[in-house]
Amino acid sequence: MSLAESDLFLDFSAVPAADAIVRKISEYGHAIAFPAGFDTTDKAHSGWVPALLNGVDTGFDYAVLSREQYPGNDPEAPDYPEHGDTTLAFAARGHQSSILAVSLVQRAICELSDAQGWWQEGGERLGNADMIKFCAATIKAIEANPAPVVPRRKASRVSAEDKRFAIKTLIIFGSVLVGIYVLSALAGQLFAPRTAP
Repeated sequence: MSLAESDLFLDFSAVPAADAIVRKISEYGHAIAFPAGFDTTDKAHSGWVPALLNGVDTGFDYAVLSREQYPGNDPEAPDYPEHGDTTLAFAARGHQSSILAVSLVQRAICELSDAQGWWQEGGERLGNADMIKFCAATIKAIEANPAPVVPRRKASRVSAEDKRFAIKTLIIFGSVLVGIYVLSALAGQLFAPRTAP
């Protein structure tokens, strides 16, 4: 099972703040950072949330929807309005780090609230305890078989020797061009047809 697309249902007033989620995730032995100003309750936000997870750039899709909006988005949505007035919609994108980020965030939200889950691929409703177990199992599986980490690219630094080589090459190239110009000018003077005065 994976959390490629999954949602949480809870009351809007129970949605934890980003800093509470960050602290909870640190208890699991992971470090996550969101962009400054990221608000987990921002209903206007719908789309990619970049994150730095354990030093790796990643992220996930995230949206805050009212329960009335949710069924219109997914014809297979579970109909249990007795739990929560808000849906937090998540989607991981393409890489294991994105799935890990979603799993960690959803586990933290479930542990900080009474959120219940909906796993879209399996068409399965998960109560709070089951959603926590589901996320914990996904996290454990990823930790057991991590994908190779692509390190963040650092700005390249050109050594002094490389700079000297580039400068010498430019000087030689420039000298050759000047030489060709001078030779062509001389050749034009030497071999130009002469006219009688």
